[in-house]
Amino acid sequence: MRKVRNAVSVLAISTAVLTGTATGAVATGSPDTSRTVAEPCTVAGAFCATGDNSSVQITLRCGWSAAVPASWTAGGYWNNRLPGNGRVKMFGPSTVIYTTPANYGPVRGNWAPVYSLRADC
Repeated sequence: MRKVRNAVSVLAISTAVLTGTATGAVATGSPDTSRTVAEPCTVAGAFCATGDNSSVQITLRCGWSAAVPASWTAGGYWNNRLPGNGRVKMFGPSTVIYTTPANYGPVRGNWAPVYSLRADC
């Protein structure tokens, strides 16, 4: 059952990211979250990410990695501003489920299937 859930979750995050990429739209925060958490993060020369229901922000520089907080079970934002066409790989339990485009974002996505992140540049 977990494999089915993961497959559905991977499909959901892929669809969410592709939708955000295809439309080029930047989502705004929802009124039921705090303004600080609801807005996309911006850190020059780095990748940053936020979750809707958490005040935790992840910032990655080239070569850094991080686990996604357990509290990030739904939506949030990521913004990739790594230098040199740097990309971030998003990992599920055992495989890469998405690789960000270089110099792209902010993008709204679903953190539920993501377990960890790694910045490659």
